Amino acid sequence: MDNKQAIIESLARALESWVRHASAAQLWQVQQHGGLGASIAVEEDTVHVRIELGGPRNPLSDLGRTDGRLPVTEAFLGNGAAAWGAPPPHGNPAREAWFLSNELAQEHARQYLLAEVRERRDVLVRFVEECAP
Repeated sequence: MDNKQAIIESLARALESWVRHASAAQLWQVQQHGGLGASIAVEEDTVHVRIELGGPRNPLSDLGRTDGRLPVTEAFLGNGAAAWGAPPPHGNPAREAWFLSNELAQEHARQYLLAEVRERRDVLVRFVEECAP
């Protein structure tokens, strides 16, 4: 495995770990505005990746971002939304409070973001090519 491939694999693992451990507020921020980034340090044969939220725009910035065009929870639940209550409409300030208090909504946001990390490998490659040592 070459150096860039090792960095890409480390980045993918770090992103997946970040998604699993992100707070509800962090998930909300990614869903609404994007903003993921990473710092990468390579020391001999060891790759250290730290996922960051915020900072300058980069290829990872739009991962997980929906802008409310297709709310993640509604996309996953489809017609079953009535079983646990529909979220407040997009743009309504109550929508954030609903998301922050709804573990099911947060879990669906995690699933969506994990799927993007796995499916959009090109974004990880582009990030490494543009931003890694």
